[in-house]
Amino acid sequence: VTALIDMKLEKHKNLSEESWFYWGEIQDGTLKFNRIEAEVAALRELKKEELIEFFDEYIKVDAPKKKSMSICVYGSQHLKEMASDKDKVVSPFIEIEDIVGFRKSQPLYGSLKGCSQMKL
Repeated sequence: VTALIDMKLEKHKNLSEESWFYWGEIQDGTLKFNRIEAEVAALRELKKEELIEFFDEYIKVDAPKKKSMSICVYGSQHLKEMASDKDKVVSPFIEIEDIVGFRKSQPLYGSLKGCSQMKL
């Protein structure tokens, strides 16, 4: 965690790098210009036990709350392969046809999209 904090606290090397950071916030609509300080503060409060607990619950093999997403993209020349592969899919699954609608329906973390003053 300390290495990540050090990396985040590293100063911008030049004006171009700094302006890219600020323009990224503006373009994304997040406007959280103190993002680095907020993330560092949250990282400093993180305990080793919490990190291990998170790993055990969400990441490790057979974790109780682990989720996975598989994405298959087929070109128009391979529609027959797509139809045969659909028959091989293991249940339960959700086929997403409207990607933009799916993304808009997902909740965002508190620091994104207009919650610039929300405390982490």
